[in-house]
Amino acid sequence: MNERKIYILDEEECTPCEEVKKALEKEIAEGKVQVLDITSDEALELLEKAGAGDQVEFPAALVEDEQGVRLCQIYHSQDITLSKCGDEIIA
Repeated sequence: MNERKIYILDEEECTPCEEVKKALEKEIAEGKVQVLDITSDEALELLEKAGAGDQVEFPAALVEDEQGVRLCQIYHSQDITLSKCGDEIIA
């Protein structure tokens, strides 16, 4: 099984992105979660693989695993941060 990669999409003027990055500080430091600028080549390539087009609602994440690449919405509260990828929820 391939390792699941999670990328947080970031943009300059994105307050929710900052909140999510702060909440996932430990995971980012450990390399479990990567932060990608939405305009970076890598982010654009992954968005294309996910078939996401250019309609990204922040905060958002890209998840890459054996199922391919999916664009996910991030739901963040004080206690928990979840990514919703279609019907799948990733904590």
